[in-house]
Amino acid sequence: MIGLEQRVAEQRAAPLTGSLAMLLRYPFPYIQQILLDASVIGIVFCVGSQIAWGNWRIWQQPLVWPQILLLMGALSAGKANIMRKPVLSKVEFIRRAWTWTTAVYLVLMAFIFFTRGYYSRPLLLVSFSLLMAWHVLHSFLAKKSLGRLVRLAVVPLGMGKTLSENNGRGEGAEREFEIVPMNRPTYLPQVSGLVVDFHTELSAEWTQYIAECAAAGIPVLHAAAVYEMVNTRVPLSHTSKDYVWSLFSGKSPYLPVKRVMDVVLVILSLPVTIPLGLVIALLIYLDSKGPIIFRQERVGRFGQPFCMLKFRSMYPDAEAEGCQFAAPDDKRVTRFGRILRKYRLDELPQLINVLKGEMSLIGPRPEQVAFVREFERDIPFYSWRHQVKPGITGLAQVRQGYAAGVDENTIKLEYDLYYIKHISFSLDLTIAMETIATIFNGNGAR
Repeated sequence: MIGLEQRVAEQRAAPLTGSLAMLLRYPFPYIQQILLDASVIGIVFCVGSQIAWGNWRIWQQPLVWPQILLLMGALSAGKANIMRKPVLSKVEFIRRAWTWTTAVYLVLMAFIFFTRGYYSRPLLLVSFSLLMAWHVLHSFLAKKSLGRLVRLAVVPLGMGKTLSENNGRGEGAEREFEIVPMNRPTYLPQVSGLVVDFHTELSAEWTQYIAECAAAGIPVLHAAAVYEMVNTRVPLSHTSKDYVWSLFSGKSPYLPVKRVMDVVLVILSLPVTIPLGLVIALLIYLDSKGPIIFRQERVGRFGQPFCMLKFRSMYPDAEAEGCQFAAPDDKRVTRFGRILRKYRLDELPQLINVLKGEMSLIGPRPEQVAFVREFERDIPFYSWRHQVKPGITGLAQVRQGYAAGVDENTIKLEYDLYYIKHISFSLDLTIAMETIATIFNGNGAR
């Protein structure tokens, strides 16, 4: 195999690239990052000084200079280290930055406690809060990818061909990849691994090449796993019953925490949602005749039906001919109902379903009983999406939008299975942020 032995020898002879090596090889992005964070930290402490002492000239407070320099150095170095990691989602970037900032502040507080040094509680609290807010703002202002792009060589067969065609970039991807298609089994380019679709029949030449790459210590990745990371969807074409069963083999310890968070967040939102709900109820009453609250039976966790609540956005006789999917410019929707649907305000009464334990704030969207029975016949593994509580918003809602028919709901199921497989606080936080953006731009509504 021409060139493979040379490629492997180069990989093994190359020194480990730590933060210092990366800084020496690619100084400008890291210097730019350090200067930016140092400037922000300086502004943060000037604001904190104004709040703490009524004087924004922080340099006139010499007793806190050692603390400020420590924070500026530690936080800037930490952010530069985070930026050199493989490409991160915005939420993962925020999580790492928050974790590092919290750790630095805890070390500083421990140092102050044991040395009995001078400190200002307002300064620490204000600077900590502003820096946390800056990490969020920075993640959304960043025009380029957060971190280094991961390069992967792909055998362009089966799902590998699909990855090659979109160059490893999917909508809402948690991580981006630069795909290098390999037309024949020859020299391996400078990449982090080799992607292969093991569900596709491979020639003897490709099989030997892949085996030699694995034996040489080059990571060989399944194309379905890379597709899942790129598209945040579990590919049904590469899914078996045993695989789906493994998604639910153990109860996630996050689920009880998720339930507590749902209840707490709903209670905290009541001072806003109750007045807003009353205004919406009045406008619905003035806009068209009929009940203000729309009740409909939906399928919940473990396939159990429940009564889902919504603000009525259609005319009372909208489903006189039976259940049907909403269509663009649906004539059944009232004038005010179009506004409610566009900005998802018709979902507000579902907070009651969350308090009752029938729904969660985030999860697979609950479907009507008639549609569920149809999809269970036509879409494999559809019933498995009912293993968690349905949600007011979810991954499929923010990434795909409204789904109608078997084909669109097949894609929706792939999103739902991904959510169930990777259910976590980080994923819920990602969906929550994207939901806020969706509410303001009104995308995907019908």
